[in-house]
Amino acid sequence: MKLLSLCEIIFRCALFALAVYHVFKREFKLMKSVILVFALSFLPQILNAVFQIRIDAFSIIVYFIIIFMALYLGGSHRFYDKYKWWDRAIHFLSGVGFTGFGIAFASAGSGTIKLVILFFGFTFSLTLHVFWEVLEYISDCISHGNAQRWQKVHASHNHVSEKALQPAGLVDTMNDAICCIVGAGLSVLVWWFII
Repeated sequence: MKLLSLCEIIFRCALFALAVYHVFKREFKLMKSVILVFALSFLPQILNAVFQIRIDAFSIIVYFIIIFMALYLGGSHRFYDKYKWWDRAIHFLSGVGFTGFGIAFASAGSGTIKLVILFFGFTFSLTLHVFWEVLEYISDCISHGNAQRWQKVHASHNHVSEKALQPAGLVDTMNDAICCIVGAGLSVLVWWFII
């Protein structure tokens, strides 16, 4: 059995065990994120089956880590508020993992040169990051949430120093963007030697 298949089985079994645990404890709010993470875990297989886009094992494992950290631990267990580095770690990992997704998309066509593939992977990762920030903004506007840490008074922690020159929301968004760029850039450097 391939390592990726084993990781997928373990990941989904762990999600199933979490679902059973939350049902037993009557924590039905937490079930939404477990079900969403479980459903999103099939995205790489769907891309392969429908579009013949083969994503490498490392990028898929990083993707699993991202969706679990962001949706289950970050969203449901409020790790974004508990740990000020949590959001930055997820954006760094998304820069790394989604570069692999972009490279898989660009490599699906034949005859594409390596530099173009890597550039597409880098920009694909950054584009997904921009969409994520827009979704955070829309979510904050609709639900009066604080995903972008723009509110001065909110139940969540801004994790931004009172001495910051810019508003907390801008600092949070720029930190997220910088972490994604660094992750994607490092990933491209590594991919240069792999492709």
